[in-house]
Amino acid sequence: MSKAKFYIQLYLLFCVSNLDTLIGINIGRNKTTNTAVEHDYTLGIEQFGCLADYLVINISSPNTPGLRQLQHENELKNLLTSIRRSCEKISCENSTKQKPFILLKVAPDLDENEIKSISSIIRQPNTSIDGLIVSNTTITRMETLKNEHHHETGGLSGRPLKEKALETLRSFRYHTQGQIPIIGVGGIETAEDIFERIKAGASLVQIYTSLTYSGPPLVNKLNRDLANLMRQQNIKHLNELIGKDDHR
Repeated sequence: MSKAKFYIQLYLLFCVSNLDTLIGINIGRNKTTNTAVEHDYTLGIEQFGCLADYLVINISSPNTPGLRQLQHENELKNLLTSIRRSCEKISCENSTKQKPFILLKVAPDLDENEIKSISSIIRQPNTSIDGLIVSNTTITRMETLKNEHHHETGGLSGRPLKEKALETLRSFRYHTQGQIPIIGVGGIETAEDIFERIKAGASLVQIYTSLTYSGPPLVNKLNRDLANLMRQQNIKHLNELIGKDDHR
């Protein structure tokens, strides 16, 4: 399979605490791939392992048939075992380059038992990861949707996803016992939204739909608003807030 057929996206992840910029590469199974499930992921790791600060193992895109089945217990164990082996083989010309962190991107449509199962798997030695991205888009269609196209298939992002992504984050925070760093995603538009995700257990956040509508200046605005909120609440560092609302 040619490299061009990979579903690869480059992300700029802005660390809300100190504005350091990281480069992440998202790897997902190609819709037309006929090879073993693990092949797209391991080949992606081989090709991009020396370029990224972190690699996202995307097993939750609703637009690739069967992809979300990789969130099931046996499938996930097999995939993560192969990924860990591939990561151990990464060898970069720059000997000082640290191997990339491995993050798993999950769906917001998981039930409590599925979240509990995934949380257990990702903390086991042979299938461990460095972090979670919670969450991808949702296939749920809320009754509040008003657009005439709201019954179309595919992943729904932005404001309608907000509460579902937030609750999924809280559940993963609880079942991982705070041992796995979480990046909060989905419906984040304001500094208050960021505070809410961090209090729920996120260490970092990503923005997508709001960035599409507001453009790159939104990043600086969010950071300014965050700084103002921190001064108002006498918070010296955002780390003070991580998981503060985890009362389950």
